[in-house]
Amino acid sequence: MENKETLGKRIAMLRKEKGLTQEQLAEKVGVSAQAVSKWENDVSCPDITLLPLLADILGVTVDELLGVKPIEPHVIILDKDETPKEEAKKNRSFSWEWNKHKKSARWGTISFCIGAILVCLFFLLHSFGMFPYSPFAFDGDLVLKGWNYVWPLLVFTLGLSSVIEHPAFGGVMMAFGGYEFVRRVLLGYQIATLPAIPWYVILLAMAIVVLLLVLIGKKHLICKVKKDDENTDHTPVLDVTQDDNYLDADMSFGSGVITYDGDTLRGGSIDMNFGDYKVDLRRVRTFTDNCLLEIDQNFGSLTIFMPQHVRLVKSSDTSFGSFATYGEPSPDATQSIIIRADVNFGTLQVKYE
Repeated sequence: MENKETLGKRIAMLRKEKGLTQEQLAEKVGVSAQAVSKWENDVSCPDITLLPLLADILGVTVDELLGVKPIEPHVIILDKDETPKEEAKKNRSFSWEWNKHKKSARWGTISFCIGAILVCLFFLLHSFGMFPYSPFAFDGDLVLKGWNYVWPLLVFTLGLSSVIEHPAFGGVMMAFGGYEFVRRVLLGYQIATLPAIPWYVILLAMAIVVLLLVLIGKKHLICKVKKDDENTDHTPVLDVTQDDNYLDADMSFGSGVITYDGDTLRGGSIDMNFGDYKVDLRRVRTFTDNCLLEIDQNFGSLTIFMPQHVRLVKSSDTSFGSFATYGEPSPDATQSIIIRADVNFGTLQVKYE
């Protein structure tokens, strides 16, 4: 098969086939992650003395790496008694997978576990004499009395699992389930009960919440799902490039400090999942007009250090997260930076120092 890609595209393709990040490849070759990024973007080429080592790491010959001859397809020969991993998965009745890049799937798993814990905790506490069964009956059968406590917990769990993708539906269901559980607890202890909520009131509340979200300018009610890449485990990831006065950072499951070394910044993109990271922009002297820094943060803590000569313009969308600013820019600051942040269950801070 003829390979018409550039050298940079071949390096990127082979690196991903090997399951390596730019930082991991850079460490093996003995260069910086920025150098690998420049190779893959065809900004520069690897030194000729590095080609044999680079080809060996990527599992090809130097001729294949340079495109002199096509890259031979990789053939894996399995022992006849050995079952491939994918075939083994097909033979199972079910399988569990954890994908850290699918925010909704991850939160669905967490909320399912929380719901199971709440239901089991209810029965455990009931066995110690708490939560007496409320005097409800179903066609004279008292066996279902415990269900009057359990179904509000299940409704609460349904709302919890939906709140990331559908904030209106999830929020109302969580409020309704929690309210009904408390109402039944009070009834079980023969305390003055709270009024029951009819189904049409729930539907009305949900419609009002959706309307308010639209009116206040919330353009999307469903959170973005990040595309998968080669990293499917929880190993720390820190992949940073600073090309063409643009900051691009992918950070997950770790901690660290990123210092932007350029004099000019025209924008950037930061994707952070679980961790404690800091980004230092204090060396930047010039922020171009309409300089936009987009941040997608899921859990964890992210701190941006800002120089005094730039003003901050905030545009945020938070789901159980926070976006706070500490300190103030200089009164005579004439430059500005726009930070558009999507923060979910995390803390984003901008500090002037």
